[in-house]
Amino acid sequence: EMAVIVSVWIAARPRVSGVFPAYRSEATGSGCLSALRRQTFTDFEVVLVDSGPGGTTGAIVARDFPEVRCHVSPTRLLPHAARNLGVSMARGELLLLSDPDTYARPDWIERMVAAWERTGGIVVGAIANHGDRWLDTGIHICKFSKVLPGGAPRAIDNAPTANVLLDRATWDELGPIPEDVLQGDASWSRRALQRGVRLTFAPDAVVEHHHLETARGFLRERYRRGLELGTLRCEWERGRPIHLALVAAATVVPVRALRIGILVTGHCARGRCLGALARCGPIVALGHLSSLAGEARAYARAALEPGSRPR
Repeated sequence: EMAVIVSVWIAARPRVSGVFPAYRSEATGSGCLSALRRQTFTDFEVVLVDSGPGGTTGAIVARDFPEVRCHVSPTRLLPHAARNLGVSMARGELLLLSDPDTYARPDWIERMVAAWERTGGIVVGAIANHGDRWLDTGIHICKFSKVLPGGAPRAIDNAPTANVLLDRATWDELGPIPEDVLQGDASWSRRALQRGVRLTFAPDAVVEHHHLETARGFLRERYRRGLELGTLRCEWERGRPIHLALVAAATVVPVRALRIGILVTGHCARGRCLGALARCGPIVALGHLSSLAGEARAYARAALEPGSRPR
């Protein structure tokens, strides 16, 4: 059976190329790649870019997963830079983007491809939480409430790169994901919408995200993402200063915090996890407040230091 899988995955032109960036992913990488071996859809290859110099991820892949095309970078790459490099190595007609801390359900690729065949454009799959620890569940709802499994297929305005499928022609039209910020996928999604590319959510194409953060690390990351998003928004809204001022004001006062709370509650109701939200509400709220604090700092900095970048 393994020989059959390997022979399929190393075909000259697989239908799908799964692209995964990795950085010291020893804790989850084997589980991620093992889940890919159980896929009902078999015409695909896996390209993994390991940018953790001195780590053992690349050695584990070479030993246990010889079917995976693994590139070990001699230097540290940020996730989107590794992802872009992986896409440049990929041979498939369709590009499937995910992360090494996700575990795909067996019908994941089959459902993603079927959704793309119906809609074209960019397909965004669902992201479920792996496990049921209180902290992990709260982190997951804070990060991914919009893409929880459940509901009907629908238009969406953002494509988290933990679960995305698109064709190569669309990738070439949009260009690579911005590499120098964590929020590169937000900029890339905005670029897609501006160019008329449809983003469609496939609620039944599911990967499970394995969260390994500490509470402190999670809140720092949320603050950093908020700071980056605020800086990007200042660039996006450069020609609309009044609109930007309104956004900044709504960020400082509780208006946006209340709106986010309402939206997250609606997302959790659709995903049938209101009980989890009630149980983990404090960490969800702290995560969003940290993001808003980062945004607020970006707006204040833009007012005092025009042209500044996040630090």
